[in-house]
Amino acid sequence: MKTNDLIALLATDTLQPQKPVRQQLLRQLLLGALVCGVLLLAVFGLNPQMDQMAVHPAFITKMLWLTALMGFSLYGLFRLARPGVTAGATLKGIGLTLLAMVSLGLVQWLQTHTNERMAQWMGSSWEICALSIAALSLPVLVALLWALRQLAPTRPALTGAVAGMLAGSLAACIYSLHCIETSLTFFAIWYVAGMALTTVLGAVLGARVLRW
Repeated sequence: MKTNDLIALLATDTLQPQKPVRQQLLRQLLLGALVCGVLLLAVFGLNPQMDQMAVHPAFITKMLWLTALMGFSLYGLFRLARPGVTAGATLKGIGLTLLAMVSLGLVQWLQTHTNERMAQWMGSSWEICALSIAALSLPVLVALLWALRQLAPTRPALTGAVAGMLAGSLAACIYSLHCIETSLTFFAIWYVAGMALTTVLGAVLGARVLRW
């Protein structure tokens, strides 16, 4: 049997039980999120002013942005976990969502007085932000890759990259419970950098562990 015929056969077979695919991915995503949350509490702790931060416009904007990234990424994984299925609108959705925050950050930076622009994009935690998000995302990424290995993705690098973006955006949401920054410019640079690290790592690992 040729490879294309095998993929077509698997695709026909796996188009039926979509519910178990989603359940398996969601189960591992939840497990990774729990581990990520425990790590946040153990290593970083919660922002003591979280009650005030929760109603700050910048925090709400950030959480909506990260939720959109998670939504597009999860949609992509549901598709890519099945053989022969394309990513659909996943990449376009992720790209436009990232562009939205970068645009907001740029507008805020341009509207800020020249003497204060450095503080807008450096904040007080630029040294640890991106690396912290990437580190917190590791248990989520591992859990997702483990789940994907039980399925049949036929585009391993892309699937791994989307898993990395999902892990990174979820970790960024959880890290936000500790983060004290309120600059959209900061989010556009350092949060994106942290998620980019996880996305690249996911692509590299996916190309290795999801190949079949």
